[in-house]
Amino acid sequence: MRFTESHFCLSYTIGVVHAFRVLEFQSILERLAGFCETGIGATWALDLKPAFDLPSVARLQGETADADEVYNKLSPPGFQGVQDDRGELKRASKGGVLDGRELYRTGCALRTGRAWKQLLGGQSDVFPHLAPRADAITEDRKLEEKILDAVQSDGSIPDSASTRLAELRAKKKQTGIRIQERLQQYLSGKTRDLLSDPIFTVRDGRYVLPLKAENRGKIRGIVHDTSASGQTIYLEPEDVLQLGNSLRETQGAERTEENRILGELSKYVGSNYEMLVANLDILAELDLIFAKAKLGHSMKGVLPKLIGTASIKVDGGRHPLLDPDKVVPLDLSLATKANVLITGPNTGGKTVAIKAIGLFVLMAQCGMMVPAREVELGPFTQVWADIGDEQSLQQSLSTFSGHIKNIAEALKWAKPGALALFDELGAGTDPAEGAALAAAILKTLDSRGVAILASTHYGELKAFALKNESFVNAAMEFDGKTLRPTYRLLMGAIGASHALKIAERYGIKTEVVEEAKVNLGDQHLELADMMQRLETAQKLARVAQSEADRRADEIRVTEQRLAKKLKEAEDSAKRANERASEAIESGLRELRLEAADIFEQLKKAPQSPTANANVREKLALVQEKGNRLARNFKQPPRHSEKPAPRLILGDSVRMSGLAQTGIVMAVEGKDVTVQMGAMRMTVLAHRLEKVVAPMREARQNKLSFQKSLHTSTELHLRHMRAEEAIQELDKFIDDAVLAGHSQVRIVHGKGEGVLRKITQETLKKHAHVRDHRDGEATEGGQGVTIAVLK
Repeated sequence: MRFTESHFCLSYTIGVVHAFRVLEFQSILERLAGFCETGIGATWALDLKPAFDLPSVARLQGETADADEVYNKLSPPGFQGVQDDRGELKRASKGGVLDGRELYRTGCALRTGRAWKQLLGGQSDVFPHLAPRADAITEDRKLEEKILDAVQSDGSIPDSASTRLAELRAKKKQTGIRIQERLQQYLSGKTRDLLSDPIFTVRDGRYVLPLKAENRGKIRGIVHDTSASGQTIYLEPEDVLQLGNSLRETQGAERTEENRILGELSKYVGSNYEMLVANLDILAELDLIFAKAKLGHSMKGVLPKLIGTASIKVDGGRHPLLDPDKVVPLDLSLATKANVLITGPNTGGKTVAIKAIGLFVLMAQCGMMVPAREVELGPFTQVWADIGDEQSLQQSLSTFSGHIKNIAEALKWAKPGALALFDELGAGTDPAEGAALAAAILKTLDSRGVAILASTHYGELKAFALKNESFVNAAMEFDGKTLRPTYRLLMGAIGASHALKIAERYGIKTEVVEEAKVNLGDQHLELADMMQRLETAQKLARVAQSEADRRADEIRVTEQRLAKKLKEAEDSAKRANERASEAIESGLRELRLEAADIFEQLKKAPQSPTANANVREKLALVQEKGNRLARNFKQPPRHSEKPAPRLILGDSVRMSGLAQTGIVMAVEGKDVTVQMGAMRMTVLAHRLEKVVAPMREARQNKLSFQKSLHTSTELHLRHMRAEEAIQELDKFIDDAVLAGHSQVRIVHGKGEGVLRKITQETLKKHAHVRDHRDGEATEGGQGVTIAVLK
């Protein structure tokens, strides 16, 4: 971050760097760096600094929100293979030749950049903070393919890199075969007994035979080496020598051709130096942004809601460096002119609460998620922190002096909208003077518009917060029965220190504690007793309020459920009326057609008793059909409503007026949820009758019931082999049909498109699939296939 005023740079350095250290923010940055896939991104993560204005914080949070959305809806390609090759690229730009591995990484970076551009490019309306970055990536498909066709991941160059290279390697291979065939004649012929071992080997790149030293001269050739014992010489036979020379020449030509290919590619890379470095920077930025989203998910974090005034409100916050299963959630609201003073016993969690709030602010203003249920943040202009033991032997500073030095910097440089965090403000000196100085510091910073979160033991500061409208007391809860802290922060409460009780619990003799009470005097004891009674009364009030809130929530949930049931009943009645109308219309249409047919026959047929009898018989059948249709849709009398059967999960039932049986999925009072084939409905219990299904149907119903309970509507095929993916897909479709699902989502990723092709070919042939399509952009794009089931 750049600042125009030198004194503001100084305040930033003094304030934020010290706050980073005492809040242990570097540990957060190290965790963030661990989620980066690129070296550049990890380096930038470790050097991350918060923004201190609303537009910048909003931009950073918007980037993380976009990344979170991408992970939830799409299949991002990742950043594998992207490394910090800026030095290598610079060398290439100056005429240097890169080796195969360096060139391969450059090709991978081009491929990765192209993948991200295809995923996010041109989608500023969907991902407004990430799409412009993707649009800025430069694609060079020609250079990418030229590199990846010419070098492999291990840096080797394949035969296909050039025609000349393929020819030379073919010649080298053929020459090697001829040499081995000639040597094999020595191993299997009459010269076999002249050798130490029936093998040939290589010395200094030449094929040689292990000839016994006493047989020197019996095979003409050149000696290239001798064994350590001197009993074996390694001889290249004379008739192999020319072939060996030819092999050496071919190998030299091969190296020359490989160097030519590397040089040509390096020259091409060097001429695109600026573009390649710019792409690397963009990919590293994206990597860091996505690392923030991944870190947020790992901490079960949320994106803060941003507001304009310097403040923070935390609901269910968890210190990000503590065990999330053990830490007690924190609720706190803090703003300028709404400062918080925390009181309570030692080991009660005051320091943890202050550090957590400081970390939440730094994380949020760096664009990270915050581990909490909900967070509302108005960015602070600075962060000042004085926490822990500031004693310095090197500077001959006492603990008190160390704290005062930090506080003096805050008093000197703090500006409106800053956040000041003080742990045990005024401690380390005479209590009366310390309390008076602490009150003056709080009052001064408050008058400058600084938001303050501080902890104290001083009773004078508790009284100060009560009398000052800009401050709110808060207390760390303490269980008076167990004499243990609960680590819950209670806004509006005043905490007693409980020093005497804690001292007695940790082994101080009773007579010593009683002597201390005498020394305190009646007035202090009465005040302590009054505060304890107040704390107990507040606890009872909180319990009562909690119970009232719980009951209010139950009433609200019940009201919502009843409203939902009423809506479902209305919708069900509407659908039933629509189906009845369709059935009646269909029946009447059939009757009209039959009647018209009869009259047509009557017109054409000759008048005779037999013909008339035939017509009367057909008319009687039409009339019977009409009567049957009328009976089917006659409303049953209300007084005939039968008692509701006793039903449990999994029972087979039949609904009045329907022949099809179903399975009971849920029973809530008089409401029963029934699965009938692919349709699920909620009906009143008295409209159902329990039936005993045939064995085969019972097994099918039970299987369908279990499937509908456990079958997901989404399948992930990424990283599977083709055969495994087809098997999983077939089983998944069968289970989904049996569970009554009408539509499913198959996630196969983009990659090279192999799994996508296999998925869609399998769906096309499947008997239970009506149709399939690629996912929309909001559903995962071409990384997802949506299947509609029959």
